[in-house]
Amino acid sequence: MSRRIKRIDELARDMPPARDLWPAISAAIEADKAASGAPLQKQAARRSFWMPAAGLAASVVLVAVGVVIGTRLGGQQTTGVSPVAGIQKPVAEDSGMVRAGLRHAEYEKQRDALLLEVKARLETMPPADRAKVSASLETLQKSIKEIEAALGHDPANALLQELLVSSCQEEMRALTAVRDSGREEI
Repeated sequence: MSRRIKRIDELARDMPPARDLWPAISAAIEADKAASGAPLQKQAARRSFWMPAAGLAASVVLVAVGVVIGTRLGGQQTTGVSPVAGIQKPVAEDSGMVRAGLRHAEYEKQRDALLLEVKARLETMPPADRAKVSASLETLQKSIKEIEAALGHDPANALLQELLVSSCQEEMRALTAVRDSGREEI
């Protein structure tokens, strides 16, 4: 009479295999060791001797490539004057590679065009509103500049990168809102 098993915990726990394969496996391993013998040990010793040197050489090459890429792509900017009087353009002298990756030329071109439109809109605003808007934009741009400076010291910091992107997006939203505020009155 065969017993019907309905759950896995009903299976027998101590059941020996039909045949033991380990003796054949062990004999094959020993035969390989005897056939290859000392040449493998010498090759392994030779290989382990050069591994640290090869690793060091590879790291030097990687650093050199990083420096070359950084100097070619990271055109560092040293002036921060924008087309809008009183509003500074965010500048990061230390973070050329970060700026190249996050704020490319097309973004800068669109931002500069938007700043010109905002300048024209600010001139038509009452003095009190103009002061508030200018102060808000300056605060946003100061924050972006500080984040870029921090990224210059820690370029791999994902939180700072995310903060930079969201701050730049917020600046663009604010500039667009100021530009579009005059169009509603027309």
